[in-house]
Amino acid sequence: MASEMITGLKPIVEAGLDGVRAVDGALVATADTRFGELSLRIEHDEDAASIRVLTSVPPPAGGGADFLLFCLAINTQYWDVKVGVDDDGMLIVHADLDAEDGDDLDALGELIVDRAETIVEMLDDDICGWLLARGLGTPAQLERWRTRAPAAEE
Repeated sequence: MASEMITGLKPIVEAGLDGVRAVDGALVATADTRFGELSLRIEHDEDAASIRVLTSVPPPAGGGADFLLFCLAINTQYWDVKVGVDDDGMLIVHADLDAEDGDDLDALGELIVDRAETIVEMLDDDICGWLLARGLGTPAQLERWRTRAPAAEE
């Protein structure tokens, strides 16, 4: 069951993200990005008084330790979004926001959309660029990353 905060945030987040729907007590938005189709999840942890915005993607085949070091390096470049690995070995790109009862939902909703956009930016610009430069992806991924590259990368 979705918390009151998640229910209140839904119309605000819908204004900034595509395909927002309630799923298992969270909000999920779908984004067609350079990296690939992403499910952006917005979860509320009432006990921690926080909102987590995240997406989960498989780590790149062949990325190895070099890729993990790269992820640690970009963690220092982004103040509001971090990369980690979950218990299942999936790459998690996430942002945590303080969210207490009584907070301004409009302002919180705008922050959620901003963090979701930053997650996409990290994946599309930094991670895609790094993987593409090293040829680490399936042929379909590499083609997608090339054809959707920003003009500066072409």
